[in-house]
Amino acid sequence: MREKNFPSQNQGSQEETWRIEAKRILGENFVNRALGFQELNIEEFKDFNYKIQEFVSRIAKDITSSSLRKVYDLIKKSKDASDLLFTIPYIAYMVGKEENIGKKNALGKLYVVLKDSIEEVKNEEKHVKNIKKFAEALVAYQKFYEGTKRRGDK
Repeated sequence: MREKNFPSQNQGSQEETWRIEAKRILGENFVNRALGFQELNIEEFKDFNYKIQEFVSRIAKDITSSSLRKVYDLIKKSKDASDLLFTIPYIAYMVGKEENIGKKNALGKLYVVLKDSIEEVKNEEKHVKNIKKFAEALVAYQKFYEGTKRRGDK
């Protein structure tokens, strides 16, 4: 069982701020959509895909593709829910060690999106597969938007 009050009060409120922002962009039901990523009907997929693009476009300038790729590689190698759960502390470490506030906030939003989704895995095989596909979409759009921002900055 999750203990909601486990983090320090300050870290807990920061995490909640990231969660609110993620829900504002991805929608209140982003966890269910991530867990059912490949089973969404075409209209739901289009809507969620658009929201993923918007979410990633906002954090892309502050997260390198190599950082996101490291997270994705851990998720991709996961064989079951236990393996997926081990990615959560890794992402938390990335957030914790980041000193740049913009990068910390971008990583924090990614952290809550993946953490909340992974912690709700119930149908192990289907949900693990869908989390992998969801993470793959995050990486793909991050690479796209990171490149777009660099070209636009010149």
